[in-house]
Amino acid sequence: MKDYLRVCGKTAIITGSAQGIGRGMAIELATYGIKIAVLDIDDKLGTEVRDIIRKAGGTAEYIHCDIFSVEDIKKAVKKTAEAFGGIDILVNNVGGGEPSCGFETITDERWDKYIRFNLYGAFYMTREVFPYMKARKKGKIVNISSGYAIGGGDFCAHYATAKAGLIGFTTSVAKEAAPYNINVNVIPVPTTDTPAMRLTDTPEMIEAEIRDTPLGRIAVPEDIANTVLFLVSEAADYVTGQIVAPNGGKRMLV
Repeated sequence: MKDYLRVCGKTAIITGSAQGIGRGMAIELATYGIKIAVLDIDDKLGTEVRDIIRKAGGTAEYIHCDIFSVEDIKKAVKKTAEAFGGIDILVNNVGGGEPSCGFETITDERWDKYIRFNLYGAFYMTREVFPYMKARKKGKIVNISSGYAIGGGDFCAHYATAKAGLIGFTTSVAKEAAPYNINVNVIPVPTTDTPAMRLTDTPEMIEAEIRDTPLGRIAVPEDIANTVLFLVSEAADYVTGQIVAPNGGKRMLV
């Protein structure tokens, strides 16, 4: 039987994979034989994800990494390459927002924090991983953006701005990476049922999201993980610089 995905044995770094969408990605991708470097600052939950993967027969390492620290990123990338013999896949997942607030109330400090959290980290991580992929002339990079980057977000201007920047970053790097057979794509994730979402979105916001989604539900982490799986597989070798949006039909990009 033909192997459509051809991902078994490859190595993936997934940032922010101790919980939420990142956790779902790490566990799901590992079931296809992808070796996972779980990067996070939550050592307890990160180690738990590593152990879940190993218990299920997969391969994983947990590496502490603060996305605000360039030195942490350099160390984490080096440790991954040493542990697994290279890096085939990078998923820039780490990021997040805060409870809704009007743009005029956002302080300089909070603006800087969330731009760095959602945009700078992906730049730093991609810059460190790129030489490994370039040397092999092959690689897959997936950046996790947000539907707010496309349609705008009510009361989250700093978050939406950073995630929109991530789309521009993706298309730019995709052009530079193409001669080296490196694919770079971006997923503008919709409202996804995670603990973080339950902190930032009110029940009324969630109900409105369900009403506005043709498929009649909000996403779960597995929905995003399945899209990532396709994009990091050899089935997506001719897909690069694209916005791939699993959103239940809420935002139809036509």
